[in-house]
Amino acid sequence: MSIRTRLTLWYSSLLAVVIIVFGISLFSVLQIAWRDELGTGLSIIANKISIRINPVDNQGHIAVQMPDIGDSVTISPYYIQVWDAYGTLINTSSSSYQHALDPVNIGSPESGFREFIANGKHFYVLTVPIYTSPTGPVGSIQVATRLDTIDDATARLLKIMIGVGVVAMLLSFIIGSLITGQALQQIGPLAQAAAQITAADDLSRRIPYEGPDDELGQLTATFNATLERLERLFNAQRRFVADVSHELRTPLTTIQGNLDLIKRMGPDPTSMEAMTSEIGRMSRLVGDLLLLARADSGNLPMSETVVELDTLVLEVFRQARILGSQLQIKLGLIEPIRVHGDSDRLKQLLLNLVTNAIKYTPAGGTVIMSLSVHEGLALVKVTDTGVGIPANDLPMIFDRFYRVDKARSREMGGTGLGLSIAQWIAQSHQGRILAESTEGSGSTFTLQLPALDTEPAESTRDTRPRIPSLPRVRLRSVAQIREDDE
Repeated sequence: MSIRTRLTLWYSSLLAVVIIVFGISLFSVLQIAWRDELGTGLSIIANKISIRINPVDNQGHIAVQMPDIGDSVTISPYYIQVWDAYGTLINTSSSSYQHALDPVNIGSPESGFREFIANGKHFYVLTVPIYTSPTGPVGSIQVATRLDTIDDATARLLKIMIGVGVVAMLLSFIIGSLITGQALQQIGPLAQAAAQITAADDLSRRIPYEGPDDELGQLTATFNATLERLERLFNAQRRFVADVSHELRTPLTTIQGNLDLIKRMGPDPTSMEAMTSEIGRMSRLVGDLLLLARADSGNLPMSETVVELDTLVLEVFRQARILGSQLQIKLGLIEPIRVHGDSDRLKQLLLNLVTNAIKYTPAGGTVIMSLSVHEGLALVKVTDTGVGIPANDLPMIFDRFYRVDKARSREMGGTGLGLSIAQWIAQSHQGRILAESTEGSGSTFTLQLPALDTEPAESTRDTRPRIPSLPRVRLRSVAQIREDDE
């Protein structure tokens, strides 16, 4: 059963329930109102009869004397009977009704209403006791009226309501079906487009929608956004597989070529060195891939300690001097700042940023590291005077295996995963890395991490041996740093 049919049936069923409840309520209210009105009329007639009754003797309990009912009281459309305490009919308004209208309540000490059917006619009877002395009732007055008119009106009303209900149900089903079909007309094309996309294995297609911005419009927009994300992830996965295959094929080809050369020419130091280099490159690639795989699966543990970030910057700076011996590695402003996180992973992040800057900075260039705090954020900046990054490549530099200069990266042993790992570490510490670059003028990578404002407890401080942090360090050249160390 389609959604359109189900919605229409639900709507029609709800309307039917409303009509039934309304009908029952209406009939109940009308029945109560009509019976109240009839009861009032019966009580008035009974009171008029009771004031005309006189006892025959002083005892007042054997018989009653009353005038002719037809001459003194307007009785149509009422039927009136007067009975004594012994069940004898004293007077009646209709000779055709000699039997008691309500034999059950004759002689009852209290007034009461009762319905009954006699000769196929529906009556409503009021029985009122007659009191002429304190000893008890000496008779009863019964006043009745027929309910045929009310029954006929109720039957007509019931027929009208059934007819109106049936017509309303039919109209609601037709109109509801049309409205539901109009509202859900985009579901069919949505399902067809999804089926075509699945059958054609084409994630680049999108579902067209020209309707209002309602739930279906939002569903279509969400579906298109999902397709866009799936397409991006699929392309990234395909590119990832291709890049991994290429990255592994290149060193394997080099190793295979050198092995063939050794087989023919014998051991050669140059070939051995080349194979060792390629093996190291593959080891780094596999290690980086394993690190990212564990990070994606959430199985990479992160320690939770208070880290002296200025100490880490100085440690990385000292290693950078060795890695970039042909460059000017300098320190900018260094402020004592603490952050919460894994010191080893943060050091790996900083090393990746500095190593990336060294790789893309020509000999004689400058790489500057600085640390400051701004609006509760620790800012670590790594600025270089290298080749820079084109504006079109800047948004993709954190993608895995993405390189701006692929030939030079492979020549220097890069895997294209360093910035991806750095960005993951930053995000794992509730931070991020921002990149700014001008092609031909250099780049600046800024690490933003939440800074701690309070002094850490003694038990939570990083107890590793560290280089004393300086409250403020001015720009110094590599030669000045070396002279200070000596």
